[in-house]
Formats: sequence, structure tokens, C-alpha cells
Amino acid sequence: MAHTVSALPSRTLSAEGRHWSIERAWPVKGDAEMLVVEVASVPDEYAKTADADPEDPGAAAGTDSRTSETSAGTHLPRRARRAGRFWVEERADLARPTEHLELFPAGTDPQLPALQDVSEGGIVIAHEPGQRAVVRHSIRGRNGRADSADETYTVVLPPGQASTLRAGMRHAQAFAGPFRLPRTVAEDDSTMTFQALPGVSLHRPERFGPSQWEQAWDQALDAWSTAIQHPGELPESTPVHDAAAEINRLQRWEEKTRPYIMGAELFQEAVDAACEALQKLPKGRLIPAHRHLRDEDLLWSAELGPALLKVSSAGWADPALDLGSLRACARWNEIRGLWDAEQRSVVTQLLNDTAYRNGVSAQALASYEHSALLRLSCQYTFSPSLADAAEHLRADLVQARQPH
Repeated sequence: MAHTVSALPSRTLSAEGRHWSIERAWPVKGDAEMLVVEVASVPDEYAKTADADPEDPGAAAGTDSRTSETSAGTHLPRRARRAGRFWVEERADLARPTEHLELFPAGTDPQLPALQDVSEGGIVIAHEPGQRAVVRHSIRGRNGRADSADETYTVVLPPGQASTLRAGMRHAQAFAGPFRLPRTVAEDDSTMTFQALPGVSLHRPERFGPSQWEQAWDQALDAWSTAIQHPGELPESTPVHDAAAEINRLQRWEEKTRPYIMGAELFQEAVDAACEALQKLPKGRLIPAHRHLRDEDLLWSAELGPALLKVSSAGWADPALDLGSLRACARWNEIRGLWDAEQRSVVTQLLNDTAYRNGVSAQALASYEHSALLRLSCQYTFSPSLADAAEHLRADLVQARQPH
């Protein structure tokens, strides 16, 4: 039976009389024809691009939700996110399927009732419908820029779920000291507000001087090594992410992505092979781990050193999990054109050195990196501006296990 591919949104769509770039999309459980989406408005000076031929992949002004730049690389001011629903209508009287975008009112989400008040006077910088939103508040000085001391970030969750975030922060206490961690300044049952941390993101090499790139990564990985060697006592509730947990996570992503990609059967075989490799790894020691570590989660300051973000996912894991994830991110950043080959090489070599010093086997590192790459290819399938790059990565991963 032929595999039918469900529709994903175009890079730009119209709603409320203007153009919106589709930043990210998420499948709705039980309904492959419906997606919830995060969008950002396309500025008027770029709107004409959105009116261009939709078959031209370079035409739409779609943006990466983390970079605030158009698909052509033009940097834009950080734009507020909104959320809504996407679906495709197919009727006999229509020449082609029609894409529909329906947005929630600005600063609202039916399942995040606290968002409306929290977003007042701030900017929603991330919004996963029904799950969480992040709102930035800042006081700008005369130069128009905000100092980190006057900037906060509020995570908005469904009612009663802030306790889960709070517990996750306690699981990350092993990283306190080697890293600067977010400091909570206010909280209630559905929100937590954090003081902004000074520093430059290790996601963005162009913001570093020629020698600083290597220095920043070296210091961040040294802090990681210190944290795992001296973890102290962690709460009994700290979750464990072993190979079985990684297999489960990878299989969930494959299942979620399957309806939306061509060659789903071959991709499933590649995922099965990766799961088998993880299953064969010898059981080793468990160390404190971020569990979702990416380069975006690392900051660096020449004066203050490294900082670690989004730590509420922390738990116990094989040391290859975090290092493999970062190595996968380095490859992905080169594929998507964010890093050049030399920048990736510097980071990969430092990661390899860190793995060697901490007794992480090459086999375990490669297995967790491969799993992370497969997951990245799934996740970015749902980001229209990066879906082509995700398809390229997915094809490489499938081809790598085919007989030659």
C-alpha cells in the first residue's frame, strides 16, 4: 500500500489580512490533518517576498524560530510569536488544496490562561500551543538596549504545572558552580520568572572573536567535566535517561514524523538500526546530564565564564548523551549553513577530547550522536524554513546504512 504524506504548512501563510512566517509546527495527537503552529509576522518590507511563487523555495520569508532571520539570511528584529492551528482543505470544486491558518488572539492560548496577563508589556518569544510559552520583559536604556540585569524571562505553563519545572531545576543542582544557572525571581502555580543571564550564545560563532570561539567552548566543556565529576547529592526523584529511554525517545519522534515524510519505511529502518546499536552498548556509569543539551543552551562571558540554560530537563544519563547531542548539533549547524567547516571542526575536536578525558567510549559517543541526528531530522521537519535541510540530513542518515 502506498504511503500517503500528510501536508505540512508552507513557509508563509496569510491570516488576519497579513502575512505570517510559520516558525514551528506540532502534530495533533490523533489527527494527522491538523497541526498547531507558532508564527511570526512578516514585516511589510518583506511581505512582497511572501507573495512570490510558492513553488520557489528561496522566495518565502520564512524564519528560523531561534535566529530571527529570513530564509535568505536577512536579519530581522526579534518578532513576537503567536500560535494557532493549521489544516488543509481538499474539495472537488477546488483546483488545488487550500491551506488554512487560524490564529489565537495575540498573547493568548486556551490552555495557557496565565499567558494573557504575563504577556502584557512583554514580548512572547516562544510559544508551543497548549504546552508552554516564554515571555521576555525588559527595561531599555537611553541607547535602546536592555541590560541583562533589567531583563527577565517568564515560562508560562498549563495551570498547576510549574511544580514540575521547579522540581526539574532541583535536579540540575550538580551544574551549579561550574556553570551559572538561571535564577528564579518569581513563581506561581503556572509560571516561573528567571533573571536573564549575561553572555553570548555558543550557537552564534559570528559573535565571537577569532580566538574566543575555541576559548568559550573549552571553558564550557571544562565546566561540564567538573560538574559530572563532583555531582554531590541529587534528589531521589531525579530521572534516569539510559539507553532504553533514548530508544523510546527516538522511536516517539520517528512515529510522530512518519505521516509527513517521503521514504518513511527506509527512515524507520534507519531508526531501528540506531536503536539496536544503543541497545548493544554496555551499561556504564550514570552522571548528571542536561538530557536535551544543545549549543543554544550554552552562554559564555569573558568575565563571568559559561552559563547553562533550560536545565529543568536534568537527570542521570550516560556521559555520551550530552556530548553526542552537542556533536550532532555541530554537524546540523554546518548543514543548515549556520557554522562553517572550521567552526564545526574546532567544536568537534574539543568534544572528542572531553569524551576521551572522561572515559566515554567512541562507540557510545557515535551511537548517541547518531540518535540525536535522527531526532534533529525529525524535529526540523516541522520547521518550514529548515525542512529542506532536515530532509537532506535524513537522506544522508538513511544512505549511510544502505549497502554500497
